Amino acid sequence: MMLRRTAFFAAAALAAGGAPLTFRLGAVPGSLLLVAAAVALAAAASGAVASLAVAGGALGALAFGVLAGVSPAAAGAALAGLCFAERSARVRSGKARLAHAGLALAGGALAVSVTAAFAASSLVIRGVAVVVAAVLMALPLLIEADDPLAHALDGAAEEITGPARASLRDGAALRRTVVEEEMPDRKATRHARETWASLMRLARARVRLERAAGARRAAPEGPGEVGGGEVGGGEPPPAKTGAAASPVEVVIGRVDARIADHVAALTRAYAAADAARAAATSLDDTALRRVETMGESLEQVSKAIVEEV
Repeated sequence: MMLRRTAFFAAAALAAGGAPLTFRLGAVPGSLLLVAAAVALAAAASGAVASLAVAGGALGALAFGVLAGVSPAAAGAALAGLCFAERSARVRSGKARLAHAGLALAGGALAVSVTAAFAASSLVIRGVAVVVAAVLMALPLLIEADDPLAHALDGAAEEITGPARASLRDGAALRRTVVEEEMPDRKATRHARETWASLMRLARARVRLERAAGARRAAPEGPGEVGGGEVGGGEPPPAKTGAAASPVEVVIGRVDARIADHVAALTRAYAAADAARAAATSLDDTALRRVETMGESLEQVSKAIVEEV
């Protein structure tokens, strides 16, 4: 967590402090630096190198280049707003999402205005301005956003049917309550990270299968079907089971089972890690022993004083 915050402030300082100076480097080097700084800021704000975050960073760099000559404040607002677009989409409440977007626009406008105003000052003053700008860029972080993986799992659950929907929602809820650093060692943390990645791949595959099955059901297969695979009375065709199930349905069942297995395994792993950590805490009674020893010593001193009196 601390590493991510440090990376964000470094990216924010680079974007806010370096963006106004890119026009002095020439067209090609300045453009490359501007795009790199904007994409780095978007990825740091997102917490992951997501495609939407990268696209937002690139668009933010483009908007900054277009608006910088007109208004540094407008350029900074566009840069920060687009770099935080992916994170804004993960804010769960509508009002909080609007507040998040507003803070991104305001913080970006103020940050670039500060760095542009002190661009010709001494190195020390420019350094202070960059630090202030990085803090202003971080204003949207005051509003909590959903975890990227949990948000993606919830999105996948909305697109599918069957038991996998509940499993993916359970996985998203689990992800929101734990962090990878809760595992006891690096090996367990790596295994948990790999399992989460595997669950996300299964979720994407399940969404593709759902779409394929939906397209197959919608396609007419014979003269007795009307409009999307329905029989003459308007009722959907009966579900195929056993040997009559299609290969897609068989694979869907297998993927659903694997998704449930992944969520169950992650739940057990984090529960076991919590239990192990609680057990280790209960065994650490050093502070208790010290207090007991101190209490006994004070009692003996009190008795000695009373006896002397």
